[in-house]
Amino acid sequence: MSTSTHKRTGRADTAQGPEAPRQHLGISEAEFQAMGAMGAMYYQQGNLSKAQTIFEGLVELDPQSAAARAALGALLTRTQHFEEALVHLNRAVELDPKMIAPYVNRAEVFIWQERAAEAVADLKRAVELDPHETDPGANRARAMALGIAEALRAGGIDGGQ
Repeated sequence: MSTSTHKRTGRADTAQGPEAPRQHLGISEAEFQAMGAMGAMYYQQGNLSKAQTIFEGLVELDPQSAAARAALGALLTRTQHFEEALVHLNRAVELDPKMIAPYVNRAEVFIWQERAAEAVADLKRAVELDPHETDPGANRARAMALGIAEALRAGGIDGGQ
């Protein structure tokens, strides 16, 4: 494991105490990333069962990984396991408040749960984190926000936008 990798993962782990199981097992950052890429591939192919197994494994290997938590939260959102999704999305936001995807996926959960104010707050935060409009997740947030505004207008409600 390189020094920079150890520093990067070490910071998060010290907040919780002992090293993550992946460090104990000698799994490098590159290997961890490759596992995440495999999970993402299964997710993109629609093989959600395999993707979930991988994402759950990544969270077990490194509970302090915001990316692993965000990936599992996204999958659980897609499969409409909203309460469980919120656990992982909330934790991802705590671990990395500048990561856009968890805000967007959490907003989707809030929309499903008819928690409009919380959804709008998360969409706004995702957009704020991407001022140059380059992040696909933030652009999804922009589209969702426009959809909400249009739905409100169609219902005769001014969204204040």
